[in-house]
Amino acid sequence: MVNRALDVAIDALTPGSAPATKLLAEQHALVKRQFAKIEGARTHAAKRELFEELARNLVAHDAIERELFYPACEKAMGMTDLLGEALVEHGVIEFCVYEADQAKERDFAFKCQVLSEMVLHHVKEEERDFFPKAERALGAKRLDALGAQMRARFEQAKGEDFRQAVYDNLKQVLAGATKPTKRAVAKKNGAAKSASLAPKRGKSAPGRRTASASARA
Repeated sequence: MVNRALDVAIDALTPGSAPATKLLAEQHALVKRQFAKIEGARTHAAKRELFEELARNLVAHDAIERELFYPACEKAMGMTDLLGEALVEHGVIEFCVYEADQAKERDFAFKCQVLSEMVLHHVKEEERDFFPKAERALGAKRLDALGAQMRARFEQAKGEDFRQAVYDNLKQVLAGATKPTKRAVAKKNGAAKSASLAPKRGKSAPGRRTASASARA
């Protein structure tokens, strides 16, 4: 199975001992390969299967950056321009994930391409400009400890419903937030209530049908 093979690849590429920035860079490299596989897939069904695995990885990656890595960086460096831009870009990327997931076959390729371009832009700036500053500010010991914590959270987030996570994150973005709320607490206390509100693939979020349709136009 494609999904199982990619799970094995993720495990091989993200060892538990990896420092935080190395863990993130390895996940970036894997995501690049996943985009290439989607583009090269011959059928829409195959593209969709690959996309679902990509989306799980992207949303889990978002969780460990926004919940753990970025707060640690802000504590060490303050809210820099690069960090602020990265937080905003995450919201844009999650919207692109939502749009690609909701897309019909006729426009799936276009929306997936826009998602790819957004992710690759974010990855390039992060690895070239932000990671070196973060590494100097955090230091090797903190990066190692943070990497182990991020690895554990990634595995947890990867097993969660990525559509629910995207929906919850986009509600925060639409409310004007750039930083996430304490999502782990929210999930424990409100997961059952909010699960029924999450959009299924191919359907718009409750009460957002007109806005979603306009966004796709």
